[in-house]
Amino acid sequence: MPARDFVGSYRLHSFELRYDDGGVEHPLGPDAEGLIVYTREGFFSGQMMQRGRPKFAQARQSAAQKDFGSDAEIRAAFNGYVAYYCSYDVDEARRIVNHRIVSALIPNWEGQVNVRHYEFQGDVLVLRSPDVTVAGRVGRSVLHWRRCPVVYP
Repeated sequence: MPARDFVGSYRLHSFELRYDDGGVEHPLGPDAEGLIVYTREGFFSGQMMQRGRPKFAQARQSAAQKDFGSDAEIRAAFNGYVAYYCSYDVDEARRIVNHRIVSALIPNWEGQVNVRHYEFQGDVLVLRSPDVTVAGRVGRSVLHWRRCPVVYP
């Protein structure tokens, strides 16, 4: 599938961590939500979050405000959210999309390449990670993203 076929916006339908032993987990809960966008210029932006994250006792009034939230509030907000933006390219022969991360909520991801195996199932884009080991178990992330309808034709 050519890179141009990726162009568009997609809402998260499901996010699962599927283990080789048959176990399945939902890292951001069974009702996680998210949005990814692939642009024709070759950029990607993605965000996912766990629903029902606890609210802060006091809301941040500005991005300039740095001294807000308790350690527990900040930890819950951070651990329930994933976000990054990057450039991307598509290897059609191997059915892989490479996300070349520019900036991320997790600073360690910056400069890395997230390799994702892809498959289109109608209006659903399925992205699979390579094998990962979590708490001694081997598995892979499987995300289903449903293409959003065009709002401004």
